[in-house]
Amino acid sequence: MSVMYSCSHCPTRSCARGGEQPANCPMRLESALIQDTIAWNKGDTDSVALLTAAAESPKTPAGVTRNRVEEIIAFSQRMGWRRLGVAFCIMFAHEARVLCDQLAHAGFEVVPVCCKVGAVGLPELGVPICDGKAACNPVTQAALLNTNATELNIALGLCLGHDLLFAKHAEGPVTTLAVKDRALRHQPLDALRPVAGEGRV
Repeated sequence: MSVMYSCSHCPTRSCARGGEQPANCPMRLESALIQDTIAWNKGDTDSVALLTAAAESPKTPAGVTRNRVEEIIAFSQRMGWRRLGVAFCIMFAHEARVLCDQLAHAGFEVVPVCCKVGAVGLPELGVPICDGKAACNPVTQAALLNTNATELNIALGLCLGHDLLFAKHAEGPVTTLAVKDRALRHQPLDALRPVAGEGRV
């Protein structure tokens, strides 16, 4: 399967630096669509609020770069959100506890829900696999956070597929703090790092 646009292999990065656009640059091929979405965004109050918070949250007023947890806190405060959900994998129970303590210390109401909520097996969820283990239950995680009217949901260590179901069924916006990568100790970007002696593109 070919790559549709040249963004991942662009030699000029003209979108950020100016200059000539490659032949299959989306700015060349889809200019009308891009202008329509820009105009829509400018008139959409929610979108402008999110982009404003995103622009202001990465650094403190003194210019110090925040880590992702600090950024989530600052972003949520900027948005006026008070109740945050944390949908976490049981393997990340320690991290979930630390995260929830930090969020509560920052003044938020926190609603944490573990992936094993419901204590059901895969057959009870319609999956014809019986391994005798409690299954992950992302749809119920989302339903519980919906019931509690969380204004932002933080996904922490959810499995691939489970994260998709959680995001699909969550009514509040979802941001990911960490993803599960069993092979790389939950550092999936390590699979994309340059090999020794190779520079970054």
